[in-house]
Amino acid sequence: MEEELSKRYEEGLESIKGIERKGGIKRIEKVYERLGRLKRDTLGEPSVRGEDKGEGWDRTEIKWKRVEGVKVPGAYFIRTTLKGEDEETIWKIYNTLREIEGTFRVLKSDLKMRPVFHQKDIYSEAHIYGSILAYMVVNTIRQKLKAKGIRDDWSNIVRRMNTQKLITSEMKTRTGRTIYIKKCSKPIVRVREIYHALNYKECPFFQKKSVLPKRENRKNESLDTS
Repeated sequence: MEEELSKRYEEGLESIKGIERKGGIKRIEKVYERLGRLKRDTLGEPSVRGEDKGEGWDRTEIKWKRVEGVKVPGAYFIRTTLKGEDEETIWKIYNTLREIEGTFRVLKSDLKMRPVFHQKDIYSEAHIYGSILAYMVVNTIRQKLKAKGIRDDWSNIVRRMNTQKLITSEMKTRTGRTIYIKKCSKPIVRVREIYHALNYKECPFFQKKSVLPKRENRKNESLDTS
């Protein structure tokens, strides 16, 4: 749990540090507001350096350092009715049961297997069948990530992957055409780790441009994509 909170906190710091890009928030008071939302008792305070621009202070640098907490030994106490089984077998059974419970939790919440609003059995069966197929995809992804040491649950995987965005810009030309430019944002460190573990590219594409003709000529012209 502590490791998970630490990683989430550092992801937030990386996001705030990234505001040094063009158009990002640089006012130091706004930076402190964002840092306050990420504060954790187990981590040291990040230091912020700024400079006076005459009309106020702007942030120029953010640094942080992880403070290791005191590690204490932990233990599991498992109560069971099984007899004659050794500790290793009981531990494997326990983890299998936890995985099954996690499966139903993902099916019911993340994959929306319930509630079922269909009134006919054939539609309800298709709804449940679709959820089971979706879980097969989820389980395949999680197994591949576990093999690479990434043991996040599905909700955390989705939350991290949602930090990467597809940005579409729309512009009008003097001739009446509409230009659409699509770009993918750069993934954060944890998202890159997931991509590498699954042997995927960090960005499906760098940039795509589409030109839409004028409305009155749209029926006769085809979409020009480069």
